Amino acid sequence: MNKRRLFLIHNHKNFSGAARSLSETIISLENKVNFIVICPKGSSSIFFKSLGIEVIEVMFIPRFNHFEIGFYKGLRWLMIIREIIALIYFFFFLIFLKIKHYKIEKFHLNELELSIVAPILKLFFDANITSHLRCPLETKKGKFRYSFLSYICKNFLNKIIAIDYDCYKTSPIKKKTSIVYNGINNKNLILKKKKKNILTFGFIGNFIKRKGIYEVLEVFKEMKNYNIKLICVGKSHQKNRLLNFLNFERNFDDYLNKNKILNNKNIKILPIMFDLKKFYSSIDIIIFPGFMNAVGRPVIEGSLLKKPSIIALKKHNLDTAKKNNCLIFKPGDLTSLKKKVLYFYKNKSKIKKMGSLAFKNAKKNFDINKNSKKLYKIIWN
Repeated sequence: MNKRRLFLIHNHKNFSGAARSLSETIISLENKVNFIVICPKGSSSIFFKSLGIEVIEVMFIPRFNHFEIGFYKGLRWLMIIREIIALIYFFFFLIFLKIKHYKIEKFHLNELELSIVAPILKLFFDANITSHLRCPLETKKGKFRYSFLSYICKNFLNKIIAIDYDCYKTSPIKKKTSIVYNGINNKNLILKKKKKNILTFGFIGNFIKRKGIYEVLEVFKEMKNYNIKLICVGKSHQKNRLLNFLNFERNFDDYLNKNKILNNKNIKILPIMFDLKKFYSSIDIIIFPGFMNAVGRPVIEGSLLKKPSIIALKKHNLDTAKKNNCLIFKPGDLTSLKKKVLYFYKNKSKIKKMGSLAFKNAKKNFDINKNSKKLYKIIWN
């Protein structure tokens, strides 16, 4: 069987749930598709190389951010300077790509913010372009920007794949949009028996503001006298000078030292890891405290392991965060987050009950083989 070829463009150099979700699809379809990943050099590109696929590392990939969290406003408009530089760089990169791969028929963008590259991809290649939509877009503010995204999606994208109903609701072109849930291979989620009985909460993600890491650390610092524990796995971003200069990001290590976070015995900080068996074997409940107003991959992985979640979400939804399988709190509300932690602390029987319901829902929605086949049909329709 001749494999079809798909060029995947991934947006971030730092490893994240989006990269892991993409890897599940790559592994599931490896017998049908020859994947080539274009990705900024960093922990993401290292991870993709570990899958044994071709990875083309670049310096920049231009993005146009209009998500609920992080859209351009105030000083954030200065970030456009970075995107203009990246766009110029990417134009010349495509000349190189055209020389190496004269004919490319399919591109897939791993997030809709990458749709800004679709017009220049079309300039060089007569290709179909599809894109994931992994975070809800901002629909109330920035009408012109939303219209700009709509124009690009309408004229340069063939299909949009939303990862859940919350994302689907914000799609600029719903006629082109289908919901395909993230798929997870259960074989990668094998647990060891938890050694200690202390109630343990887990955070996994990059140690940056929008992930809510600072809020969850503040809450557990306050709760140091409770018989609970927090394990955080991730990586800090210390080298983004522009974000630091504009005060859009904090130096995570400086924060830990100034606030003596590591002096708290109930808090443990661990480096990023690709194999998460040890992490999930050590925790009882996932905390996903980010400001994206979205349900992240750790929630889904936790659900498949019968572990409930506490999620920063404005309201429960129809598919990934139902009322009976998780607790939610308003993003950034420390008092509410503390109450949810205390709820599980005082009602330990609810952990097993909610975890079982979360598992039942996850088994129905996040089957990797079923979802990969659906994605394959959309791309090669």
